[in-house]
Amino acid sequence: MLLEFIQFLREIDKVIFYYIKELGVYIYLLLFAVVFTKTAFVLLTFLPGDSTVFTSGTLAAIDKLDLTVLFIVFILATTLADSNNYYIGKTIQKIPLKYRPLERFIPDQTIEKAHQFLINYDRVAITFSRFVPLMRTMTPFISGYMNYSYWKFVRYNFAGAVIWTAVWLFGGYLLGNVPWVEDNLVLTLAIISVFVFVFTGYAYVKQFKKKQKPSL
Repeated sequence: MLLEFIQFLREIDKVIFYYIKELGVYIYLLLFAVVFTKTAFVLLTFLPGDSTVFTSGTLAAIDKLDLTVLFIVFILATTLADSNNYYIGKTIQKIPLKYRPLERFIPDQTIEKAHQFLINYDRVAITFSRFVPLMRTMTPFISGYMNYSYWKFVRYNFAGAVIWTAVWLFGGYLLGNVPWVEDNLVLTLAIISVFVFVFTGYAYVKQFKKKQKPSL
């Protein structure tokens, strides 16, 4: 039963259209659940996120879903999910050292590198991490684990949620019903991902160089 449900969630981006009439307004709860679950739990990062938001945008373009409601739903889902992930990391950090799962399975230097990554890239790491595979779930977790300021995390995380939602939702709204895009959805998502990844890489490099500059 659980495996069947997980499989259903994995394919939700392909079947949203068929559930709109059946679920009515509850389709928004389902979409919230998919995006929240993907981001909130490290082990479920395989669930579709970008494609779910993009497909929702294409359906909003033909008036099957409400664009404004989707925008709010996805921002809430990603923001709350990352906060959940943050607190999971923070909770684990409070466990006595010898019982902490990370220390048992991950070398100390790996955890230290993750900490250093947050120090070097700070707000850029949190704001744009959701555009980088795996980092979108690991960054909130590591932030909590390393006792990064929660209020700073919330601020940068919210900005990232707005940017991520806007890119994929409005991308789907504007491009999703173009014939070529409809016929080459996977390629379209890959192209958008590459552009976003390049921009994110540029932001990381710029932030790193800024950190490297000596203080006057």
